[in-house]
Amino acid sequence: MSLSLALQKSSDIPIPARRKRLIETWEHLTKAEYAQYRPVTNWSNIELLLPSPVTELSDSSRFSNLIPVQRDYVLLLAFLQRGSLPIELAFPTKIVFSKFPFSELPNFHYFDELYDRYYSSFYPMDSEKQIMKAKKKIQLLRTVVCLWFAGYALNDGLGGNKVITSSVLEKSSKTAKSHRSSLTILSKMLVKETDSKIEAKPLLKFNEAEKNLWAAAGIFPTQTSFEESLHNFAFTYLVGRVNGGITEDHFNDEGILLFRYGKKSISQNYWKSVVKYVRYFAICAKSLGINNLNEVSISNVYNDLISQLKGQVDKSLFRVALRLWLKWLIRTTSVNYNIERIMPSPKRVLSKNHGRVFSMSKAYILVQSLLNDQNALVNENDIMDYRYRRGCLLILATAARPQEIVNLLQEAKFKDSNGDYWIRFHKTKTIRNQSGGKSFEWVHQVSVKSDAVRWFHELLHFAPSEPLHFPIESGGDDLTELRLFATKHNDGPIQKGFYNFLARIQRKLFPELTKPYFTPHNLRALHLTYRRIIGDNDLLLERQAGHSHSSSKKPYTQTMSSEEVGKFADIFKKGVWGDTQHETSVDDQSFLADKDVNLDEITKVSSKFVVTQTKLEEVLKLTQKVMEAAPLKFQGKVIETESELTGVAVGGYTHNCNAHVLLNCGHTPGHCRACDYYSPDEGTEDAHRVEVFREMLHYYFCIDAEKEFKSTGHRKMVFQKAEDIKERLGSTEGKLWVDKFGMKPNEAKKLHALLWKKARIYFRQESKINPKPSTDQILQYMISGEMT
Repeated sequence: MSLSLALQKSSDIPIPARRKRLIETWEHLTKAEYAQYRPVTNWSNIELLLPSPVTELSDSSRFSNLIPVQRDYVLLLAFLQRGSLPIELAFPTKIVFSKFPFSELPNFHYFDELYDRYYSSFYPMDSEKQIMKAKKKIQLLRTVVCLWFAGYALNDGLGGNKVITSSVLEKSSKTAKSHRSSLTILSKMLVKETDSKIEAKPLLKFNEAEKNLWAAAGIFPTQTSFEESLHNFAFTYLVGRVNGGITEDHFNDEGILLFRYGKKSISQNYWKSVVKYVRYFAICAKSLGINNLNEVSISNVYNDLISQLKGQVDKSLFRVALRLWLKWLIRTTSVNYNIERIMPSPKRVLSKNHGRVFSMSKAYILVQSLLNDQNALVNENDIMDYRYRRGCLLILATAARPQEIVNLLQEAKFKDSNGDYWIRFHKTKTIRNQSGGKSFEWVHQVSVKSDAVRWFHELLHFAPSEPLHFPIESGGDDLTELRLFATKHNDGPIQKGFYNFLARIQRKLFPELTKPYFTPHNLRALHLTYRRIIGDNDLLLERQAGHSHSSSKKPYTQTMSSEEVGKFADIFKKGVWGDTQHETSVDDQSFLADKDVNLDEITKVSSKFVVTQTKLEEVLKLTQKVMEAAPLKFQGKVIETESELTGVAVGGYTHNCNAHVLLNCGHTPGHCRACDYYSPDEGTEDAHRVEVFREMLHYYFCIDAEKEFKSTGHRKMVFQKAEDIKERLGSTEGKLWVDKFGMKPNEAKKLHALLWKKARIYFRQESKINPKPSTDQILQYMISGEMT
């Protein structure tokens, strides 16, 4: 809706809100005006406020002391823009929508049109869900109402005392944390309006961001010749080489040009990595109080800083950065510094690592999880999970770098004369743009099969509808084009999203790991290893990956023995990619699903392990020792049987388990009670108290039996479950009592402590008499402290 149309629809409001009234001219309502909005019977309470200025009533201390009818009067003044509340007061104040005719104000007509215009582009997956659209509109409307009561309209000419600006939204975001999401969305909507006062947040250039770090460290503006030399090297010479080649002139002592070198351009990332260590060097020189630039001072700073750096990578990169500066310093000052004397080259023999050796079992699990369209770990109704999963699959299918995937264009897929599909990658690690050509050249292209084409079409369905500019500073290509990927609200490039997505999935798949095992770049490595295994020659591999040097393929071909590579080949050919059925029609996007993958392929290797008689005898001896050490605690005997173990159902042993994935949880009641997927039946609080009591009692039995072993190794080997039981019981306090039964945290803490106390007393006094109490006996004991 246009601004003029919004103004026309506000003609029915009894008392029109006025634009930009001076604070000094704000007037109270008359009795007749007040009667048009509120019952006149309340006027006697309102008359008490008339002697006070309107501005005084909106003071937070005065406002909080008013009775509800009087506070409502102040809100009515703010609604009519006869006054305004401070931002700090407007957001926390509870506002009942039904008391105010917002629909009659042009500001809210304008909001309705603004929301309808941009909703589909901000929420492409929910554009047809009217209920979801209405819920999100209410959340955003609450924020707009708070801003209106603070005196701010969405745009000029809408009746507000003031107009929303970027600084107002920033201040509101700091004050009202619960409104931050709505304020962000409102800002992104308004910035698209041509006449809006909201300005797009400028992206800080790479060198400006680094300058701010120098200023924060106190080394800019420069104060010494030492700092000035380092600053000129970083922000004059090196900046000139970013995305553009330069020439270096070399003169003799008389100023005659001897020769000229052409230096190739460097990337912004390389510039950042070099300048970071130059900054460290300047900070170290400042802390040592070194001002003069000479060989001794440079050497002192170098020795002090190199001793502080940890890790071979940091030290190597620091030496590279310092050598570049010293060479530039020698050339520009005609002072012959001895670089080897300042920073001697390390004399050591280093072994070259060509890459990680991946766990093929973990690779199999991760790839299967990504291929599963019904994976419970991925929310397909979330636009970013939807994009991340298909982006990871495209990396697997094409061996593209994550940054190449992020910058893909909607027109990147094409079909050749043979009917084969290809994907073009224009943003690559190596510079491929040709001078004098278009803004980019299609150089790196990869052949893809039907599965990748299907993923591309699915991404295209929810792709941004407007061209987006991806700046170089955020890893983009500096083009404004229709993109395949974007952030949640389709306003910028994805940066760390793929890494965080894979990390979240791996925390569920491999809970024993402290950090992600696979990164997005590792998915590229998995594909190249697979292609090398199935027999692709080196030249084809280099073209597929876009490698500029033949040695780049070593990480994917020399990281494991031929025997392990053979196992990997068998798994990948039969279990991961498998045989896919090509689509019957590509134009109408009708695709067939891949064949199911059999888990027997991955377990084929484990079936080759043989249990020998010697191993069985060792296990029997150890079991016998355990039973002899604690005859009262263990019952039963070891029997010989040829029957196979029964399979365990997916999700656990109990009907209360809601998991949709195969859980390696131990399948014991204790594990289930401490699990996020456990859902207890209603009215079973007492039964769970009994079970937790039994597990606590079992813990004390294990501790008591452990004391009979003199060897620490035996205790850890046989009775390591005692520590696990205690840890599992610790999580029961929050996950079972609070999350499942809805207890308050304090009540759950008291109950848990009481159960521990009762179990400890019972073990000391009653365990030898009755080691296996019944449910009724335990409940009676917890109430009275005595056994019946």
